[in-house]
Amino acid sequence: MNPALDGLALDDFRISVVMPVFSETGTVCTIVEWLRANLGPRLFEVIIVISPRSSQASKDVCQGLARTDSSIHILEQQENPGVGRAFREGYARVKGNVVLSMDSDGEMELETIPRMIAEMARSNVGLVVGSRWLPGGGFVGYSPNKRWLNWGFQQLFRVLFRTRVHDLTYGFKLMRAELVRNIVWEATLHEIGCETTLKLIRLGVPVAEVPTTWKARVEGRSSNNFLRNFRYVGMALSILLRGDSNFFFEAQSETTEPERKRDQLQPAGQVTPPNFLRTKRRSVS
Repeated sequence: MNPALDGLALDDFRISVVMPVFSETGTVCTIVEWLRANLGPRLFEVIIVISPRSSQASKDVCQGLARTDSSIHILEQQENPGVGRAFREGYARVKGNVVLSMDSDGEMELETIPRMIAEMARSNVGLVVGSRWLPGGGFVGYSPNKRWLNWGFQQLFRVLFRTRVHDLTYGFKLMRAELVRNIVWEATLHEIGCETTLKLIRLGVPVAEVPTTWKARVEGRSSNNFLRNFRYVGMALSILLRGDSNFFFEAQSETTEPERKRDQLQPAGQVTPPNFLRTKRRSVS
């Protein structure tokens, strides 16, 4: 057992789902219904972060879901554009002990989620990544050019961060909430997918992977164009070249409210890491 993280039994999981929405309608309903049906009492809350540029139909659908279930919370994104900013605003409000990050466009394989939960409980890691590059995972309807570029990013980042984790850029993941609450998140766009993995690896947090399949969306269009993919490199180099003490919030107050606007805080210079990381770190497998 990693001494930096307390054990978490399956019955103790209280999962906060953070899901940005940009004009999706049908897929949002499908995802929420699936989460309710398959996670049961482990589903603590669903935080839907709506872009102010979303269609009125999308906003109406999300508000309708919230009216029927008090565990569904709707946030209208305060800073836009940017899916990274949306995740950050959602992370600042989680109240569960585990955070599931996912998109609302139907590209992520929902059946992977129970395997993520089981793996986190079994191996007591701080992060479980849905991996498209593990045997059993893959891509359906993915651009060949983007697939080769993605593969290249994975190989580069694996070397730079000295890790055997296969998928370092995908945003589909399960994280321990104490990590999410205490680490400064800085991404504004899709590079949040690599930031939330690479910062944890840089900190020595144990990471596990389960295979998953990416499928082309059935609703809406992606805002992540080809050139924006290179933002992943900038984020990775920024994480690699800084001391890990810059990743934490300066204030570690027990009275801090979950609703604080963390995206307004800046990384501190040299601060003391939170209690759960004040142990000797081990390498990530």
